[in-house]
Amino acid sequence: MHILNLETREKKDKFEKSFYNENDSYLILSSVDELKLLKDILKIDEITFKDCLKFDENIKLDLFEKYDFLSVNTFEIVDNKAEIEEVNIYLSDNFILVVCSENHFIYEFVKNMILNNIKMEDTPSIVSLFKINYLIFKNIIIHEFESLEKVEDMILKLEDEILEGAIDDHVSKINYIRGITRTVVKNTRPLLYIGDRILKENIRYLKYSDVKKYNLDNLQGIDFGIDKLYSFALSTRELADKLLDIYSSQVAEKTNVLITKLTVLTGIAAPLTIITGIYGMNFKVMPELEWTFGYPLTIFVMLIIIVVGIVIFKLKKLL
Repeated sequence: MHILNLETREKKDKFEKSFYNENDSYLILSSVDELKLLKDILKIDEITFKDCLKFDENIKLDLFEKYDFLSVNTFEIVDNKAEIEEVNIYLSDNFILVVCSENHFIYEFVKNMILNNIKMEDTPSIVSLFKINYLIFKNIIIHEFESLEKVEDMILKLEDEILEGAIDDHVSKINYIRGITRTVVKNTRPLLYIGDRILKENIRYLKYSDVKKYNLDNLQGIDFGIDKLYSFALSTRELADKLLDIYSSQVAEKTNVLITKLTVLTGIAAPLTIITGIYGMNFKVMPELEWTFGYPLTIFVMLIIIVVGIVIFKLKKLL
């Protein structure tokens, strides 16, 4: 647990029952297991407390008298896998409480803010809290943009592999990447709801005129960033879906090349088949059968046919 008193600038890296003063403002970072230590002190309700204890796929924005509760799912690409984790944020008039796992990128981000004793401009406490909240949202959006860029790189790399030569293994890779992009879109879409609520002024910090005065551009920036993030997620999914078309095109091209080569071989072999067919007939009167040079001449003619056929098909760029 990490706590920063925004009034006294005092930092704590462990829980103390006496740390909280309702007249001060705080930035508090807690793991899921540590939340029970804060429950009574910050008067956290039972419903949101239980929500923090278990992971679910639903986004939540619950407005209470003493605080607003926000629960969002974030994604991160680690070792070419999409890891979905939950971040829970309590937004009060005098504290921000962030609850997430210790290996989450937001945990590290907020921890660094506390360790670096983040200090805003000389503004009211409520504005400082909003700015911190804005920075957290901004970091989520930026980080997810970076994760989407990793997905895009995976898609482009696989596309280059397919263009070099399609193989059966590419089908499983395409389906895997398509699964990642669908997971990303599914977890990005609910953020649009947050953006809409921000502009409709339903979140606690946006009800104050001081916040609008100092952070109007930031409010619009959050919503704009979420819209762009979702658009990027959709375009990435479309890019992944096109991999199947590229793969099908490459397979069709390989099939066409193979069919062309088989056709060329058939064209060369056809005259040879006619010759062997003729001399395979059982007629008694066939002058060439008694001729000394009949067999060598037939073989020579067949070789000439093969050479001429190859030259003709190469000139026509069929070989």
